[in-house]
Amino acid sequence: MKLLLSLILVMTIALNCCKSFSMGTNKIDYSNIENQVGQQQCFTSSSQLPTSYSSSYVMLSFNGNYPTPSGILQSSFLESGFVNIDLVGKQLYVDFLFDNGNTKTKGKLWGFGTNSTQYVSVNVNGDDYCFQQPLSYSAPSLEGLKYISDFELGTVQCDMFSVNSGDLGNSSNVGLLVDKSDCSLISGSTENINNKPSGYTLTNYYYYNPSADSSFFQLPSICLNQPNSKQLKLKSSLQLPKVLGNLPF
Repeated sequence: MKLLLSLILVMTIALNCCKSFSMGTNKIDYSNIENQVGQQQCFTSSSQLPTSYSSSYVMLSFNGNYPTPSGILQSSFLESGFVNIDLVGKQLYVDFLFDNGNTKTKGKLWGFGTNSTQYVSVNVNGDDYCFQQPLSYSAPSLEGLKYISDFELGTVQCDMFSVNSGDLGNSSNVGLLVDKSDCSLISGSTENINNKPSGYTLTNYYYYNPSADSSFFQLPSICLNQPNSKQLKLKSSLQLPKVLGNLPF
């Protein structure tokens, strides 16, 4: 109950602040968009699709679907952090704080598609640990990106898309809102379907930047050392950032 009330409070705040603060260029005057009801503004060609981006995010889940080795399971939690991704170079960095009411995890993840390896650094009782693992994340297919309609979030004119559900299969509907003026990410959502228990997930993006900072892809020295016995024991209960399962691209 305490977690649910916290999720409702934070979701209320996030919904009122969910306009991403874009640092992009080529702004389009909204006055030129208002009369284009029903017309897709973003991602009309492959050249408009992002090749890299970075953004802070807040992710809220109430009984939302998530893929696990045991199949699709439901989870309620709050996660916040920062994601930096280079889709061309296949590099990913996430700084995250995860809290499900029982467990709180603060950590970082580096993913490298060229050698299918990821490194996860977590802080436990003030001590930092790092683990090397096979890469568990892959960029979603953009072939499933489909324009649905116009949408207005506060005063922000948006394009609404349905998104390929990836590892969620046919268990969830996945939606995406982007700012018509610069095609920056604003918000993503999932809804449980097909006889799954009711559940929803909302991810809001803030300070969106249409490029990645390569300095974040540099591994710290702790991730280059051989793990000790305590690290190996902690590895079995490692919590990965949930946002990896909900990135639209």
